[in-house]
Amino acid sequence: MKMRRNLSLYQKFALVIICVGLIPMGFLSTVIMNRMLKEYGNSLEANYEQAAVYVSLGLDSMLESYNDVSKMPYYYNYSNEGAFQLNYMSYDNLRKILYGEGAEYQGDRRTQGMNVFLQNVQSVDSSITACHFIADNDILRESFHYSGQNTFLRDDPLFRQRVRWDKLDKTSKKLMLIPSHEADYYTRSAGCVFTIGRNYFDLTKTVGATDYIGTLYIDVDIERIENLCSRIRLGERDRIYVVDKDGECFYSNALDMTGQNIQTICQELKRSEGQWVIERDCDTYDLKVIAVIQKADAFQKIWNLQTVMYGILGVSLAVLLAGSLWFSKRLTQPIRNMMEQMSQIESGNFKVRLTDVSNDEIGILSKRFNQMSQELETYINKSYVAQLRQNEAEMTALKSQIYPHFLYNTLEIIRMEALELEEGDRRVSRMIEALSKQIHYMIGPMQDLVPLRTEADMVEEYVYLLNCRITGKVQLSIDLDGMSGRTVPKLILQPIVENAYVHGIKPMAGSGNIMIDVEKGQGVFIISLLDNGVGMDEEALKRLRRFLDSDEIGVKNQHNWQSIGLKNVHDRIRYLYGEEYGLEITSTSGVGTMVRIVMPDLETEEEKRDDTDGSGR
Repeated sequence: MKMRRNLSLYQKFALVIICVGLIPMGFLSTVIMNRMLKEYGNSLEANYEQAAVYVSLGLDSMLESYNDVSKMPYYYNYSNEGAFQLNYMSYDNLRKILYGEGAEYQGDRRTQGMNVFLQNVQSVDSSITACHFIADNDILRESFHYSGQNTFLRDDPLFRQRVRWDKLDKTSKKLMLIPSHEADYYTRSAGCVFTIGRNYFDLTKTVGATDYIGTLYIDVDIERIENLCSRIRLGERDRIYVVDKDGECFYSNALDMTGQNIQTICQELKRSEGQWVIERDCDTYDLKVIAVIQKADAFQKIWNLQTVMYGILGVSLAVLLAGSLWFSKRLTQPIRNMMEQMSQIESGNFKVRLTDVSNDEIGILSKRFNQMSQELETYINKSYVAQLRQNEAEMTALKSQIYPHFLYNTLEIIRMEALELEEGDRRVSRMIEALSKQIHYMIGPMQDLVPLRTEADMVEEYVYLLNCRITGKVQLSIDLDGMSGRTVPKLILQPIVENAYVHGIKPMAGSGNIMIDVEKGQGVFIISLLDNGVGMDEEALKRLRRFLDSDEIGVKNQHNWQSIGLKNVHDRIRYLYGEEYGLEITSTSGVGTMVRIVMPDLETEEEKRDDTDGSGR
């Protein structure tokens, strides 16, 4: 009997993708590409024709606006004494300025008035770089120039040459267009501009008798036309020209053609093969837009697209096959990992964690697994480990209580005996009294809570005994800031003070300062102990922090590089209040060390009364 072979999940997934996706996609892409190659040329040519229409309409609109600006001499109503107003009845105001009629336009006042006029014309449009007026009649022959970008006109004859003054038709009443040219007649060239001209006539004569007064010229930055043409997306070898009826090129994206006569080039373009030549006439001002598109460049894009598409189809097959394999592994691997980690938990290792943090169902399951493992570890630590530590601590306390009781009673007898001696032996009595208080304070459960002032008193007794037996002197400063009634675990200050002396002050001949103060933060209560000892370098500080964060259980007899007292205090704080509390240590070699005891702010009403009844330090 022939056995039936079952396909795996990722094989089924890949087969469905190939049959439903790749094969129809390949067939559809081939049909679309063949159709696209057939229609692409016609649609692209139509698009460029529409773009040429857009540019021609933009040119008409632009020149129409400058046509209105060029008529400004006929309604200009501005004097040196007042503000500019549009008044179509003041058609003769500019003539009066030119001929100096009236006292306000005599001498330099006339030149000033013409400069104001030209300045107002330039301010109409930001693309206007300069304005000029050439008066040439029987009464006045003078030139006036103004530019906001240049201060001085360098060469008036050069300007007349550029605007073709010698060919001016002084009878024309229409807007005149002067082809693009270099504005090098100023001391600082304004670049390439094209110029608009309009003749100004005397309208005060009888109807039909209009005498020529002068011509207004307006220089416009060639960028104004460039901005219109830039809306057409052209290839690197494509060209666009704006020419007049005589073949004068006002603008071209081939910069060397701007300002040249390209009539011969335009005729040759029509006879050339391998390119589209699209022409569009402007309706009013005898300009023409010519776009030259290279067919090879235009079709190259779609040929490249066709190659890319077929390449994508080939790559898609490999990607989908690899993707299906990855998807299958992505689906099953986390489940395998979870099974392996479960076996670790069964063997008692509750620190295992899954690393899958995705937002899908597998990721949610992994997060729940990690949460379960963490809660189990927390429970074990709170019950089993805490009980081990408690049992070991109590066993150590029971072993150590016999000798302190005996020593306490013995020292008390010695103290009473010393009191009967001479007055000079009162120092011995005081020392024995301090020692007996220390020993008596140590007897009892380690978890007992005591007022902070009691803990501080024991530290003072310890420092007193310390100063009695050393050569140097330890200066202790305590500031409880009115919080002396706050309860804290017993014996959390003395081990830190002892550590500060042994490892910080003692290496400096036994003299130094220890400061203790308290503060409240965001939900925490902090006791800071600062010494000015030898401090620690960065490596020693890292070792100490690793020691505090280690998982050693119980009280050890010694450690080869740091005090056990700090570890004991740190562990007790964390087991009482949580893992986020304990000791924070900072140190600088040669400066000193600061130990901060961080505990939760659990102040009770009774502690508040104790802190405010005047008994606090």
